Amino acid sequence: MDRAAAGAVAAAIPFLAIVFYVATRAMPPLAGYLFGLAVYWFMVLTPLILWRCGFRAVRHELAWPHFVLIMLNVIPIGGVAVAAFIGWHNHPLNAAVLGAVVAAALINGTLEEVFWRGTLLRNAQHLASYLSQIALFVSWHIALLFAGGVVVTGGALGLFGGALIGGILWTWARVQTGSIGFGILCHIGLNLFAFTELATNNPI
Repeated sequence: MDRAAAGAVAAAIPFLAIVFYVATRAMPPLAGYLFGLAVYWFMVLTPLILWRCGFRAVRHELAWPHFVLIMLNVIPIGGVAVAAFIGWHNHPLNAAVLGAVVAAALINGTLEEVFWRGTLLRNAQHLASYLSQIALFVSWHIALLFAGGVVVTGGALGLFGGALIGGILWTWARVQTGSIGFGILCHIGLNLFAFTELATNNPI
């Protein structure tokens, strides 16, 4: 694992917690939440990616893993999709919010996989590296708990549990295929429904 990048992102977690805390209280909660994510994407992930290896050094080929891993990814995505459908039925989103949801899903799913499973693990060959990366990925979600006024289905358990499941599945896909392409697709798919459900429960 890239220890310098891991140390930098770990140091950024308290900073991100402060950003989410302040932003969700200085503006409408959902808008503050999106602002916090944007800070995470463009002030933490992107600089770290460029510093450590750059986007060109990360393999993006779409190599399909075995059937079992594909099905294991379908289950959580399907579950979150059902929750999003229920939320949408109760509170349909307008075009502007839906556009923000789609953009957030695309940016977050891509940048997170490029950093967490690409930049951090570009030379990883040991189980300890994979486990450390998953633990760090789950730990970064602590910052999201500092967002005020934002309703997250399942609370902290849902947040950390989802991050753990996703971290394991996408790391497994990275190890099996040697690329992050499949993980990017699954991460975007999960985010699309998760952010839709978040937006339906937290209107601006």
